[in-house]
Amino acid sequence: MVSNITEDMLNVLRCVHVNVPWKLMPQYLPTILELGMNVEIGFEAEELDRVPRSEFRDVAGELHRRGCGITFHGPFWDLSTGSVDRFVRHISRLRIQQALDLADVFRPVQIVCHTGYDPRHHGGQWLSWIERSMEVWEPLVCQAERLKTPLLLENVWEKNPDLHWELFRRIDSTHFGFCLDVGHQNSFSETPLATWVTSLSDPLREIHIHDNDGSCDAHLPVGKGSINFDGLFSQLNQNGMKPLLTLEPHREEHLMETLEGLHRLWKAREGDYCKWRS
Repeated sequence: MVSNITEDMLNVLRCVHVNVPWKLMPQYLPTILELGMNVEIGFEAEELDRVPRSEFRDVAGELHRRGCGITFHGPFWDLSTGSVDRFVRHISRLRIQQALDLADVFRPVQIVCHTGYDPRHHGGQWLSWIERSMEVWEPLVCQAERLKTPLLLENVWEKNPDLHWELFRRIDSTHFGFCLDVGHQNSFSETPLATWVTSLSDPLREIHIHDNDGSCDAHLPVGKGSINFDGLFSQLNQNGMKPLLTLEPHREEHLMETLEGLHRLWKAREGDYCKWRS
């Protein structure tokens, strides 16, 4: 990958984070260090159980020495923070807690996690679902405040911003924020992208960048789907909003294509995201 990257692509890369699952870190760490990439490390439950803390500490040390920015993506498979089953809520809190417990090692800028809410199952009880989820989020946000590491909730299956808006209304903290995943919004939401941005503008701290045609969460390169990225950046710029951007490619070549796509987009706007984000 390094041999194929251009100066323009490097300029974009310096402005964003790139999602890298922990299980792929051994494969990509040399490239990450060579390029000085900012990363969003994705953790799964099994890794949080079995990986020695010393191994986490070693990788964190290498990233820090190279000056790589770090964010986290917490575990999310099978978790439901508002489940009717108290044991599921307990496990959901435990898994997110395990990611928070690594904050003192990696010193991440912020930590992204999912609510686990699915309107296909929970749609008829969303307020009671929120009520039950409070026992998960309130203590986690308190810890995030102590760590000075914001905890962000990402949209996935939600049809509109109402659930996130209600959670942020109930827990008013500068360390409890929103991560907008534009690919999820385009695939699963019934609400326009601009409405998501407007409704959750105050807590918006991060955006996950990938593309699709609306039929599924394909994680395509920017420009290969139907998401209006130019409109998104225009709205952010007009409102002085400067969230962190994280790219979520599922293939190595898609990262390169996304860097090219963002460069073309920002160049056409007579500037780039880095200039107005700083």
